[in-house]
Amino acid sequence: MRNHIKVFTTFWNTGDIIMQSYQCFVCSEWNAVDIHHISARGMGGSKNNAKDYIENLSALCRSCHNKTSNKDFNTKVRIATLRKVADQLESNLDE
Repeated sequence: MRNHIKVFTTFWNTGDIIMQSYQCFVCSEWNAVDIHHISARGMGGSKNNAKDYIENLSALCRSCHNKTSNKDFNTKVRIATLRKVADQLESNLDE
């Protein structure tokens, strides 16, 4: 399994939120098929997995993934991802 997919599924596929990883982080469509590197792997060391951390990984449907070359849209993806990660971390504290 590719490292970024392993990092992503390890974080999200726990207990009640296993389906979270299949919902697009931006439009909430239930067919997220791509794990997107918000900061591109080629811009910081894909060989050593430097970009494979959960805050840099977002599940996106194909339509949203195709829009990520737009800087403003990619910023929207980053914000949505950080909100979801923060919510998950907070829910872990409550357990």
